[in-house]
Amino acid sequence: MITELSSAVAPAVLLAVAVLLATAAALRFTPGRRPLRDPARQPLTPVETALLRGGARGAVRTASVELYLVGSVEPAWRQALRRDSAKPPTGCSDVARAVYRVLQGRMHPRRLERSDRVREATKALARQLALDGLLLTRGRRLAAGAVLLPVFAVAPVVASAGEGTPLGPPLLLGLLADGAALLLWPWTRRTGRGAALLAQLRREEQGTRPPTEAEPARLLLHVALFGAPALRAGLPRFTAESGMLSRPPREPMERGGGGGSPEALSCGG
Repeated sequence: MITELSSAVAPAVLLAVAVLLATAAALRFTPGRRPLRDPARQPLTPVETALLRGGARGAVRTASVELYLVGSVEPAWRQALRRDSAKPPTGCSDVARAVYRVLQGRMHPRRLERSDRVREATKALARQLALDGLLLTRGRRLAAGAVLLPVFAVAPVVASAGEGTPLGPPLLLGLLADGAALLLWPWTRRTGRGAALLAQLRREEQGTRPPTEAEPARLLLHVALFGAPALRAGLPRFTAESGMLSRPPREPMERGGGGGSPEALSCGG
């Protein structure tokens, strides 16, 4: 009786698992409605590239480096950033503009990420990349996770449907389903096309000579693509003195507000 029940349940459960995995794959990898952005004709900006690679934190770090390279910010005492009010940035990204406006007095780089103004700027940029099909929208990411969660619950049912064999086909199929679900789980917001574009950009940059501060455009792109290693190699003093890769100190610091700056900024983006 139990064997007959197991034989009837296992195929139905396996079919349900297959449907769930196929649905999750469609949510994760189906191309967006817009054509893939051509890097030769419409390249990603460094801050967009950083957002694609490292999320909001990567975008804010790259925007801070962008401001430093144009002289709008400088490292301050005790691992913080301080803006130069006499040198408002020009031609900067929207995220860099938000960072500059928020930066009142001294502020640790990690705290910049928590500002409402900076968050809104990174969210707007993420929405644009989602329209380009490079990032998953929040809805698609949640839907993919919701579809995959039952797979982890169903796999033990498939295994228990075996006929008493410790390593029978149902158990192996259940383990394979778990592995497929882990591979499809939206650990990052990048879509398939976003991951492919990022990998292409990194391959193109890896074979080149490491940039220096004398090449600010290349250095900014290098930081956007490779993150912390590029910061340490290309901007060691700035990275150490600004606390770019450290945690904020526990003691209170002078913090900037999220209000507007009196200066009229002329940033592009």
